[in-house]
Amino acid sequence: MQFIKSRTAIAFVLGATTLFALPALAADNPSAAASASTKAKSADPFTDKQLKQFVKAQANVQAVIKKWDDKVAKADDKKAAQKKENKAMVQAVKDSGLTPKQYNRIAQQAQKDPELTKRIQSFMTPQ
Repeated sequence: MQFIKSRTAIAFVLGATTLFALPALAADNPSAAASASTKAKSADPFTDKQLKQFVKAQANVQAVIKKWDDKVAKADDKKAAQKKENKAMVQAVKDSGLTPKQYNRIAQQAQKDPELTKRIQSFMTPQ
């Protein structure tokens, strides 16, 4: 099982929706981060199906965060509550049909690629 240490809000907005990336374990490795940065500069390799799954995963993750933020804040054991929240976020992504690694790759590339951001927005339903 992939363990997600914490969540990080990505600093850009798609319409009225904020993207959340699940930090990957490899992010602790500087060479892996450099490799990911190089890959992000390449052409957008994502299919429409993956982007639709990403939009669904993002909505699912936001629902988990909304549900768990208050629980984590009120928990006596915040670390244990955060672990449960992280597990729920990973499951929310998996339920969409993506792996956490795929979800993170799309989120990270969208941060750098306005055309990918536009493609993702095209799959979002109006709020």
